[in-house]
Amino acid sequence: MTSGRFIRFITALGMCTFGGLIATAPAASAHAIIELNGVSAVAGKSSAMTLEIQHGCIADSPETTQVMAFVGKPWGAVKPGSIDGWTVSVAPLADGGQQITWSVVGEPIPFATPVFFPMTVKWPKSPGVYGMRVLQICTGGQYLWDDPFVPATASSPSPPLTPLPQVTVLARR
Repeated sequence: MTSGRFIRFITALGMCTFGGLIATAPAASAHAIIELNGVSAVAGKSSAMTLEIQHGCIADSPETTQVMAFVGKPWGAVKPGSIDGWTVSVAPLADGGQQITWSVVGEPIPFATPVFFPMTVKWPKSPGVYGMRVLQICTGGQYLWDDPFVPATASSPSPPLTPLPQVTVLARR
């Protein structure tokens, strides 16, 4: 075997091995993600953001049927955008926060389909780190994305399995 053919053979073997590892790896838990779309969150200002749910629940019936986002009193008004195939509502919470609920109209969203929920947010008046608890409801289970992100300990992994989506709100300039 010439050295060129040997290198191509080793490269192909490596690619096949890597592909096999990826194909047989267990499914990773997804996350609820806050995306600021390239614009910083500034205290007291409004801007767009997107809440992303990467895939369905890891359960026997993993299709997503509903997503709820909860923000606390420091957050200002949240105006959700519309999404084809979903209804949306906003309700006040007893603590002064808000609950935004998106519900599928028709068939549940398949496991491997990410969903993007656009919204306009009036950011809290004070700079800091703020969380948005997210409840993802599927046909066979649910995930509450609300675990604080902390370093690993003997009894707790890092990042947590259901991390709290957070945003850093900057001071006004």
